[in-house]
Amino acid sequence: MVYDKNVISIDGGGTQTTILLANFASKIAYIKKGKGTSLNLYGREGIKRLKKYIKTIIDYSSLSIDNISSLVLGIAGISNPKYKTELKTLLSDLFPLASLYLISDAEMAHRAIWGRSHGISLLVGTGSIAIGENSNGALSRSGGYGFQIGDVGSGYWLGKTLLTQLIIAERSLDKDIIDLRKILLNHYKVKLFEEVLEKASSGKNMSQIAGLAIPLLQAAKDGNIIAKHIVDSGIEGLEDLIDDLIKKIDCPKVIGLHGSLITKSEFYRTLLLNKLDFQSWKEAQVEVVFGGLRLIDERFKIKQLKAFHL
Repeated sequence: MVYDKNVISIDGGGTQTTILLANFASKIAYIKKGKGTSLNLYGREGIKRLKKYIKTIIDYSSLSIDNISSLVLGIAGISNPKYKTELKTLLSDLFPLASLYLISDAEMAHRAIWGRSHGISLLVGTGSIAIGENSNGALSRSGGYGFQIGDVGSGYWLGKTLLTQLIIAERSLDKDIIDLRKILLNHYKVKLFEEVLEKASSGKNMSQIAGLAIPLLQAAKDGNIIAKHIVDSGIEGLEDLIDDLIKKIDCPKVIGLHGSLITKSEFYRTLLLNKLDFQSWKEAQVEVVFGGLRLIDERFKIKQLKAFHL
């Protein structure tokens, strides 16, 4: 890395986008946050937002386009063939002199944990994916195909499975079922189960369904048999992701974890780690967007950066 140049790193997710512009020499960084830019969720609207956010941070820094040496974009839906070429063309036109790195938001999170080192990461939030890099530098993944296909063990999957179980047992008077119905009513702030289904089936708010995972985990911890069964099934799904990935790469003794569902819930995390053959776990000590800097040069001391939030 040439230390008098500037790097842009972008973490483009479903609910939020973070853009970082850092100078490796002055150790000054500018950070801007905005709405989500996931290609799967927003398509061309996401690309328009991305262009706007990039222009804002460039203008604020008073740099010219030619001053940017590298740009790393980690965005959800990067493999979507409908938009990938359009996005690559846009960035190439905007930054003709810069080195461009287009990666998934999952890889961005993985880099925030491991940099360019050999490692394996499990990301569990609204969705789920396992990703890792072996000692030869080859990157592999397992899962991460979206809520319509899988994402077993994710927040959305747990919430959706809970809804499905309660639809099946709609007429049941079992205490565990009744307790779980109350969780749904409280979560959606309604009085009738039918109102829950109406809101959940609108398809407009995946995060609200994923939000059911937190009270579901608490119910499982408190001994609710139905909740425990759902959670155990989720753990099995996550275990399968790791087992599948381990077949593709050399397995280290430490696993990287990312996503609030798995890093903040000690109950869920402990259930998972008890199933896996790892000595310990670690998480990123910096925001995910800094994974782009580690991809460019993992030797750079990120904590030395002085960041200004726009």
